[in-house]
Amino acid sequence: MEPGTSERDLLARFRALDPDAWETVYRRSYSRLVEYARRRLPGGYDPHDAVSECLARAVDRIDDLADHGVRVEAWLYGILRLVVLEQIRRSGRQERERPVADSPLGLVEVADERGPLEHVLRDEQVSSVRAAFERLSVDDQEVLWLRQVAELSVAEVAEVLKKGHGAVRQANFRALARLRTLIEEVDA
Repeated sequence: MEPGTSERDLLARFRALDPDAWETVYRRSYSRLVEYARRRLPGGYDPHDAVSECLARAVDRIDDLADHGVRVEAWLYGILRLVVLEQIRRSGRQERERPVADSPLGLVEVADERGPLEHVLRDEQVSSVRAAFERLSVDDQEVLWLRQVAELSVAEVAEVLKKGHGAVRQANFRALARLRTLIEEVDA
């Protein structure tokens, strides 16, 4: 976002289909939207296609975008969530396949300057978190993804999931507690 541009200004420009505003939102959110779709879609579906469908629907539904004090990205996650749910329903499959990701929650990690022992320990931690995360329910994974990885606020997650703020806080708290317990079980 350009210096001095507020989220409210960006939202207004986005609603006016300003190409610069769309590019700003795209650059800020595309990779996380793709990872969200990758984690939620059944095997064989392209997450990039789902995000493209999400963005096309966003253009068609731009008049539905209101200023509720949440970022544009939260609105896009809400649309993407519907696209993914439609694909899941179409696939007729309850069990979803997930590709192995590079980090516990699917983000590509940045190379660092640690030594071999630190890398081994980090790999063990990542493996434990990944294994525990995969054992969580789909609902727990979704709330943790939106809050922790996508870094949406409670209000934004509430908007995406169509739940109250308190329900989102409670779901996030419980999902984190279950994740901690599962990590301990995996590590035991």
